[in-house]
Amino acid sequence: MASETFFTPQAPVIWAQLINARPQMDPSKPNAWSVDLVLSPNTTPKHKAFIDKLDQIFTDTHGTKKKRSDKGQPWKADKENPSQVIVKFKTQEFVREDGSKATGPQLIDSKRQPWDGKAIGNGSEMIIKFTTYGWERPEGTGLSLQVKAAQVLKYVAREEEDATAGFYEQDGYSVSTANPTGANPSWTSGYVDEFGSEEAPF
Repeated sequence: MASETFFTPQAPVIWAQLINARPQMDPSKPNAWSVDLVLSPNTTPKHKAFIDKLDQIFTDTHGTKKKRSDKGQPWKADKENPSQVIVKFKTQEFVREDGSKATGPQLIDSKRQPWDGKAIGNGSEMIIKFTTYGWERPEGTGLSLQVKAAQVLKYVAREEEDATAGFYEQDGYSVSTANPTGANPSWTSGYVDEFGSEEAPF
């Protein structure tokens, strides 16, 4: 029996890793595709209704008597902005018996056309199609949200981090003036080539 699928409301996303599966913090776990959805339940009724739906799915999966694990609920208030709720979706990369790897979530644009492979930056808005997986461990019960497909409705390009940010132009060594004539690098200064004659050393 196929797992029931659900859809999120349209909302901004952060840390979208949906183009290629990425290594997880725990190296013993397989690579995964993931994305975080940012909801504003205090100002957006559809977001509030979706969070209530997630809570109902959790109850339907585990009942009300079992203890919930501290890490079992993948939607929590944002630490920096408590008025927002972050919902985490993740799908691990499945490796078949023959060694081949399953494909990741299918991405489409607003016209249902296949995504062009561009990295999705923070602030992009998406609708996510997902399934749920209930689990139980000694510390309690939990629910995983597994992304199956996503539709990009607003695209924001991912900003590439400038590794030189925070440095300032100062007096000192400069590659633009250190070797103006094509002479040997400064580390050769004082070096004597004992085989510098035209006669071969061997």
